[in-house]
Amino acid sequence: MMKRLSLGVCISTSMALLGCGGEMMDADAMADMSLPKEAVGTTASSLETASDFRFRTANRYAGIHGYAAGFGNFHEANYGAGVVRGTILLKPGTVAHYLAVPRSSLGNTALSNIPELFRRAQDYGNAHGLGIALPSFEQGLNGSVVEYGIHFLHPSVVEFRDVPGWAIGNPDVTDAGAMMRAANDYASSNGFAAGLPTFHSAIYSGTRVYGMHLIRPGYADSRDVLADVLAMQDRFSSDAATVTGDNWARTLRRHEAAQDAIQTCTHLTNLEKSALRNAYRKAIRHSGTNEAGINARAELGGDDVWINFGVLFPQGDTEIAQTLIHEMMHIAGYSHPDRRNGIDTPYDGGPYYNSAPLRAELCIAGFQSIHSTRESSREPQTH
Repeated sequence: MMKRLSLGVCISTSMALLGCGGEMMDADAMADMSLPKEAVGTTASSLETASDFRFRTANRYAGIHGYAAGFGNFHEANYGAGVVRGTILLKPGTVAHYLAVPRSSLGNTALSNIPELFRRAQDYGNAHGLGIALPSFEQGLNGSVVEYGIHFLHPSVVEFRDVPGWAIGNPDVTDAGAMMRAANDYASSNGFAAGLPTFHSAIYSGTRVYGMHLIRPGYADSRDVLADVLAMQDRFSSDAATVTGDNWARTLRRHEAAQDAIQTCTHLTNLEKSALRNAYRKAIRHSGTNEAGINARAELGGDDVWINFGVLFPQGDTEIAQTLIHEMMHIAGYSHPDRRNGIDTPYDGGPYYNSAPLRAELCIAGFQSIHSTRESSREPQTH
């Protein structure tokens, strides 16, 4: 069966969820699981990216922050500090069931067919008395059976309405992005926390209406999240043998803090910040290590990070974020000389503390760590 950790981080049992690793998918499933060619960092005005990728990454983001589920409202903007995407986060207790439903029970619908999957998932929910369907756009194998993850919301959380088309601009029911934005805008202007289209429409008494599930006030939060932070939920991975679910969720949250800090950091040049952003857009694999006395190490210019959770995590969130941004600078291709005991000190402008990885630490909290466990982690920059 499909299992999820309490924070919404997926693990693999007999079924391997997307991003959880391991088992081979059938050909159709593999096609669905391939990453879309989204240009993260562009705005909707230049590129429409209405894909299942948005649902999947928003839902994973919700999980690592302690929410029951999440989805993108398909609005995005750039206020000068990077592209952000509107993200709806459903509070704990709003989801009645999270089930792995055989794809065959959903009409063998592709994950990329958002409108049809919503309709099929709701049909399944109605037939089994499960509540309001919200596909997670996760999939995996249970033996040889492809299954999709579906959230079913408590009916008390949602109000259904047939909304007249003139009130929402008569969007194309096959256009997932337009429908999601219309539901969000109608919900917001009518006092609801969020909205989900049913992707059904009909004509009553000469007026076209659209079915909408409107999430009642108090059951969801809305947040603008960096597009790169959301994409990281899909592109970053962990070694299940050495990284626990709780440690992985905290790692992702501290990576998020590092990415947020990049936007306004004045301690890196524009070129260095660009390289660091590009490093965060890579597929980075994280593993645990027990190497004595180090916080972490990274593959210079590569795509692997090793974290000593027993040493690093007790030092707190600031230290974790500083270490991760430092290691991501190594991923971006920046190195530093070995620190010279008794010579190199923070803010001295010397070759060690003035190197790009050490200056990146200043982006987090305005200071550089002098912890001995910190500095010994700097030397094994793996090539």
